[in-house]
Amino acid sequence: MPPLIFTGLLLSLWAWKCFWIVIMQEKLLYLTWLPPFARSEKIADYEAECKPARWEAHQIWSRDGTKLSVCEGRIPAKNHNLPVSRGNEQPANQSRRKLVVICYFQGNGGSTPMRLPLLTQILRAIHASPQASSEETAYVMVALSYRGFWTSSGRPTQRGIELDMQAFLDWVAETYRAPDTDLQVILWGHSLGSAIATTGLATYLARPHGNGPVASIAGVILEAPSSSVKDMLISLYPQKWLPYRYLWPFLRSHWDSTLAMERMARWRDGDETGAEGAPGHNDEAVMCSGRASSLPPILILSAGQDEVVPPHAADELERVGKRLGLVITRKHVAGALHTEAPVKADGRKTMVDFICQCTFPRTATGDKVRP
Repeated sequence: MPPLIFTGLLLSLWAWKCFWIVIMQEKLLYLTWLPPFARSEKIADYEAECKPARWEAHQIWSRDGTKLSVCEGRIPAKNHNLPVSRGNEQPANQSRRKLVVICYFQGNGGSTPMRLPLLTQILRAIHASPQASSEETAYVMVALSYRGFWTSSGRPTQRGIELDMQAFLDWVAETYRAPDTDLQVILWGHSLGSAIATTGLATYLARPHGNGPVASIAGVILEAPSSSVKDMLISLYPQKWLPYRYLWPFLRSHWDSTLAMERMARWRDGDETGAEGAPGHNDEAVMCSGRASSLPPILILSAGQDEVVPPHAADELERVGKRLGLVITRKHVAGALHTEAPVKADGRKTMVDFICQCTFPRTATGDKVRP
């Protein structure tokens, strides 16, 4: 009897823990509460670390009416005729200028303000780059706080964050598009944010836009990317005696970058239906190659000492992307931890070069440049 009772208690504890993990999975995946007091942080807390960039917060509304927060940052231009104003305000000089908007999608924990020093480093590096030192070009960084993160309302779920992503891209197109401005958009996702970026882009390409403005997606950066939540679950808990790796059939958030790439390829080939049931091919969504049926190039930036995402995740994404005929560039940043790839000099340079090559796709002879 004692062995049976002991075994029964162990099985009961195993089942009880599995039950609560399934019930509380959003709390465990979306760490809006870490670090402590993350939701009460302010942009001003990091102002000294972000100079000379200026950051400000904006409020937008998701497609279901949820209030979202967005951080917008830029390094003030010395030439005030540059197209740095928001909305439809036009500079005095009416010649066509280029505006590059980098949309950042964070990982699954923390607030947006705590990431502003890192984002500022990339802005500084872009402005210091000879390739980007054009008086005809301005750069803006915008970072979305998903629902439930920082000062955004609501509770994070995959369905809700997908709505947030679509509303955010619509806001970018409406806010920064102007008749005298060539708007180019770069998507940059870190960790879970890389899956959010690819999933959101696949939906954005396929869904109808009506007569509204459409963001021209020039490139996608996947930093320390995860292939899927299922893959992460199995990789993080390789021990077969642990219950967690067997719970993937009960996941409510899947965030599958591989599936998103396949959806993008189907859209490119004219075989994708939009999320709202309409035909997916949208002639307005012009990519950086200038053809409506093309897809933006993708940079996979993997960390050599990543302590969170297994190394095979980036390998799998690169393999799938190339199999699908996507333009994939891979940079493995030696010695970088999960959050350090853009901090390392070679990782930062790779990102800046990629952004410049996507937004300035022609050489002096008129030939297109691919990263």
